[in-house]
Amino acid sequence: MKNSWIYFNTLDNKARFVLGKKGKKTLLCIGTNPSTATPSKLDNTLKTVKRFSKDLEYDSWIMLNIYPQRATNPNNLDQKINNNYHKENLKYIAKILKNKSIFRW
Repeated sequence: MKNSWIYFNTLDNKARFVLGKKGKKTLLCIGTNPSTATPSKLDNTLKTVKRFSKDLEYDSWIMLNIYPQRATNPNNLDQKINNNYHKENLKYIAKILKNKSIFRW
């Protein structure tokens, strides 16, 4: 179902803040930086997250990153932090963490 996806990125797609599936018991993962994954095309990391969530009996998962700039190789990240990306990323992280209804401890 399309509406079960959580996906927030910049309009130019150079940064991704959140990618995941909605559910009642959510596995939260935090990575270094996002790659090219989208809801319609998961990368190997997110395929693994999806598999782990199922194996651990979670019905959903969310991937956050400590920095939202997309790069398949971390060496390709900008050398200087993009403060707009950073501030927006922190807002999404806080929003996800405050939504305790998605987590079942």
